[in-house]
Amino acid sequence: MCQDQFRTCDQTFLRIACFMILSQTYAQEEIHSRWESVYRGHPTLNRFNDRVIDKVLKHLNPPRNALFLDAGCGIGDHSLRIARQGYRCVGIDLSETVLRTARREAALSGLTSRTSFVCQALEELAFRDDTFDAVHCRGVLMHVPQWEKALANLCRVLKPGGRIVILEGNHRSLEMAIVLLVRRIQARNSKMLKTAAGFEFWSEKNGRPFVVRIANIQRLTSELGANRTRVLKIFAHEFWDVNRFPAGAVRNAVMRCNCVHFLFGLPRFGCIGHAIIAEKQAAPKSL
Repeated sequence: MCQDQFRTCDQTFLRIACFMILSQTYAQEEIHSRWESVYRGHPTLNRFNDRVIDKVLKHLNPPRNALFLDAGCGIGDHSLRIARQGYRCVGIDLSETVLRTARREAALSGLTSRTSFVCQALEELAFRDDTFDAVHCRGVLMHVPQWEKALANLCRVLKPGGRIVILEGNHRSLEMAIVLLVRRIQARNSKMLKTAAGFEFWSEKNGRPFVVRIANIQRLTSELGANRTRVLKIFAHEFWDVNRFPAGAVRNAVMRCNCVHFLFGLPRFGCIGHAIIAEKQAAPKSL
């Protein structure tokens, strides 16, 4: 077999193996604790995330009292932001552990009447077709091996005329160029695969497979089009992923850099974080 065939077989095996035990991987509390320590709780990040949600909602333009799906909601941080704007929100996640935290935070915020949290996989959504007015999915597809199936389900449950926002990493960013350069110089524990969907980094968390995909944005937008949605806008929401930087002064400086870039709406060229807004089209009429 040629090298490309070996790579294809290796990639297929990793995808199947990860899908089989993905729920076990994300059930590990330490993974979520790590994410929360990096992406939540810091005052600068909180203000930044508030502004991102404000801009996303402006482009989604949901109807009054719209029903949102927050896909891969984690502890419900963004679900609560959406609910505070007067909308109803259903948050879903693979981890019942983090959903318990989300429910508790909703209760403490007085938002239980506007939020609910359900343990489901994006690849196997149980909701009926055309259920939600809007869908929010931030930094989630990158951890899903069968991301095409997950995206198809998110589009399926969106109402015609409703809008979806997907926030993912960009494989043509300056950050990725630096990552690829560093990997040429120094060995890394994670296994990197270059795919049509972007760069996939495979590693293990306590013996469980774990993937991070930095997306090919063009491939992602094409897949949205294949699921009866029309891309309306793409904008940058962060220049750097703060997770790449050590906690403390360096990470704080990166947070401020992201805030300034976002506040001034600078071009998305070179940025790691891309937000894609798309609108679901009505089904074609049968003859």
